[in-house]
Amino acid sequence: MNKNLIFAFALMFVATISNAQTVPNGTFQNWTNSSGYWTPDNWATTNSLTSSASVYTAVKGGTSSDYYIKLTSQNIPGIGVVPGIAASGNLNTTTMKATSGFPFAFRPTNFTGKWQYMGNSSNDVGSIRVYLTKWNSAMGMRDTVGYLIKNLTGMVMSWATFSLPITYNNSNTPDSCIIILNASGANPEAGSYLYADNLDFTGITSGVNEIEKLGSIKIVPNPAVNSINIELSELKLDANNISILDLNGKVLITQDIKNQAKQNLDISVIPSGIYFITINTQNGNITQKFIKQ
Repeated sequence: MNKNLIFAFALMFVATISNAQTVPNGTFQNWTNSSGYWTPDNWATTNSLTSSASVYTAVKGGTSSDYYIKLTSQNIPGIGVVPGIAASGNLNTTTMKATSGFPFAFRPTNFTGKWQYMGNSSNDVGSIRVYLTKWNSAMGMRDTVGYLIKNLTGMVMSWATFSLPITYNNSNTPDSCIIILNASGANPEAGSYLYADNLDFTGITSGVNEIEKLGSIKIVPNPAVNSINIELSELKLDANNISILDLNGKVLITQDIKNQAKQNLDISVIPSGIYFITINTQNGNITQKFIKQ
């Protein structure tokens, strides 16, 4: 084949990947006023809860040539403090959890963008979360292929760029992505804010080399009732600690790793459900799902 033609095909392939990775309305340039208030296209917010008081948790910042999103937790009479949340898809405003995302079939290495943020106090910690999932037809549920959980401690009071690495649980290719921007934590305080703009993904990883580099773990038994054993004999790097996280990324248990190939964790204190075990190593995290009966 002609070299120029090959080069042209390569450029088309790179352009296709770049376009497919773009976060829908990740620049927050497009907004729609359909219920008496503005909402960023392709994003769900908590404005529907606060609009009756003519107060909004998500508003446009910037100018018409360069908008961004301003998320601010607001105190609403008769309701209490409503967190400033934006989710790329649908949002359950009762549970404050995202219920769906957008189609996505790549394995990016990093989530990038610009931000400003500050909690009203050190007790209110906002977050950025990304979940790359794949439908498991055999189990009738979604598997988390990769994820990112960044707690916003301290403050960034002027625009700064960020690039946050994504941790992968396996070598699968996801089919969906959910992004959640939250100005507050579990106990929101009025005045906490998160501004964001130019959200995107960068890089592509196949996943195979990453898993080969880190090694693997085994969880026995799985499902488990009161305790689990984590076998680390297949790890290729020294590990620091073990954490148990729920499906929202909240750390429930953390334990330092003893100098043994098998680690035992007491899980009797957590309710039945699906959880993740994360092993922190020198060169990244290894995460595996388990079920508590």
